[in-house]
Amino acid sequence: MAHVLIVTLGPIQDFIAAARRTRDLWFGSWLLSELSKATAQAMADDCGLESLVFPGVSKPDELYVESDISVANKIVLRVPDAKTPAAVAERGREGMRARLNGLCKKAFDNVNPRYFERETAKDQVDDLIEYAWVSAPEAGPNGYAEARRKAEELLAARKNTRLWGKVKWGAEVPKSSIDGERESVLREELFDLVGKEDGLTPKRVRELYGVGPTERLCGVGLLKRHGTRKSIRHSHNFLSTGHLAAWPIYRRLEKTPPDADQQSAWETYLETLEKGGADLKEQRIAQAGGRGHLNLFAMYDGSLLFENRLPDLFEEITDTVRQQESIREARKALSGFLAKIDTPTPLPYYAILVADGDRMGHAIERQTTFEAHQALSQALDRFAHSAQEIVEEKHGGELVYSGGDDVLAFVPLHRAVDCARVLAGTFQEYLSEFPVDEENHLPTLSAGIGVSHFMDPLRSALNLARKAEALAKEERNSLAIIVDKRSGPPVEVKGIWGNLDKRLDAYVEMHRKDWVPDGAAYELRELGRLLDKADETEKASLVELVRKEAERILGRKHPQHGAEKELAEHVLKRLVDDVKELDLNEVADGLIVARLLAQAWEEAEPTQTGGRP
Repeated sequence: MAHVLIVTLGPIQDFIAAARRTRDLWFGSWLLSELSKATAQAMADDCGLESLVFPGVSKPDELYVESDISVANKIVLRVPDAKTPAAVAERGREGMRARLNGLCKKAFDNVNPRYFERETAKDQVDDLIEYAWVSAPEAGPNGYAEARRKAEELLAARKNTRLWGKVKWGAEVPKSSIDGERESVLREELFDLVGKEDGLTPKRVRELYGVGPTERLCGVGLLKRHGTRKSIRHSHNFLSTGHLAAWPIYRRLEKTPPDADQQSAWETYLETLEKGGADLKEQRIAQAGGRGHLNLFAMYDGSLLFENRLPDLFEEITDTVRQQESIREARKALSGFLAKIDTPTPLPYYAILVADGDRMGHAIERQTTFEAHQALSQALDRFAHSAQEIVEEKHGGELVYSGGDDVLAFVPLHRAVDCARVLAGTFQEYLSEFPVDEENHLPTLSAGIGVSHFMDPLRSALNLARKAEALAKEERNSLAIIVDKRSGPPVEVKGIWGNLDKRLDAYVEMHRKDWVPDGAAYELRELGRLLDKADETEKASLVELVRKEAERILGRKHPQHGAEKELAEHVLKRLVDDVKELDLNEVADGLIVARLLAQAWEEAEPTQTGGRP
């Protein structure tokens, strides 16, 4: 009798989110996909590729090591009569373990052995992946559908059962700086000798172990930090958050013709850094395609454009007076270059996009045959394939993960809304033959965008993006954006596709053309707070008064920089209509978020009048 077999690898979200650097995040996501592919490949070799449901691959090479596709951590397979589910699941475990061991060995071979507890690190990695499987036989008239439903019930029960094994390590040493879960595998004497032993400088520690002078890592952290792959787009390292924040400037420099003054100012800046004692080799990156005329991002990390990162470049200098002088000279040279590109103060914010399919469980439930379930899986696989092109080629971002209906990506701030919108539209297109109910409603994609300061911890930025995704999922088929500017509470906006995104597009245009003044949004916000504080009786009498006051504020406000003395009539009408239709805070927060997006657009594509909105 055939069986439906479901295998899961975990813990996925905690493992991915445990990251201090973008490289940790990228490699952790890629690693889980590789392990899922290895599991699926081993089981497909045993049962035949045609037995796979998830992932929905059509060719064996799609499951090969370092293929272009991403695979989710849940694998579904139909075990034929001649095979036993337990044996097939064990084949999958062996395939996963072999792949993990190979990646682990390659990574740890890159770590200097002198202060490295390699065996402990290996034990920690071996304990990392929770491999769980369940199966159910196909019996009765609705054999496959019933077996899949039963297997899902068993899987839910299995996930609620945690098996705690005895760990092979344990010592009174600091925990990992990434997540604090496992003990560091770098001996403390390494850190005690930094700056004391000849040649053991912070720079040398980074070269040998991939850590800062106060950063501890467990075996899993070192696997993320030192793991390698052949098809990497950036041969030095994954892009820093500072580089992500500088993306809009990069996009502009790609499109502008060569300028001798800009080139000279940039070269002067680099020379000043080198003369001051900065090691520019550590700032070099190699990025495929899109080399601007300054080779700014093709060769050097974009964090060099931010003044508050300059002290990090000279941390190796022990002479405090010389160090401060180097920083002063670097600031002066950087200011000169930024003036040449008309960007005195680059925006220090970047976007993380997280997207997830809505009501996919309903869509899956409606696939009552093995063939229909496979067809749905193949549609999801096509979407996951297209996500890379949408994120990287069409919107200039970096895809971190795309498997099934999940997407995680870094996107240039000015292109984030459009990227999410295209992903949502493409998702519906690929899933157009798989309605979620009798009324033929289609699966939709909700997306959250978190906008954070590049100096904030990466884990906080990831949490912000996931919070935005959860906000979007409340209504489904929605977009939500949360902006955390470090001053005041985060600003949140949410709404269904076709409403919020179009409203933000309109507000961005208003800001870029200087049709709406900066202060209007904050005055509207204060009015909104008056309503929030009122009780229901007071609110009923205040609503109309507040709206009229909002109209008066918008009507008397003049743009700060534009040539027009009054708001254009159509702009005023749009804002007044929004005030009448929406909660006042929605309009105010939408204008605040749109202003930041407009600033990013101005960095990427300045308007003819120039200047930041």
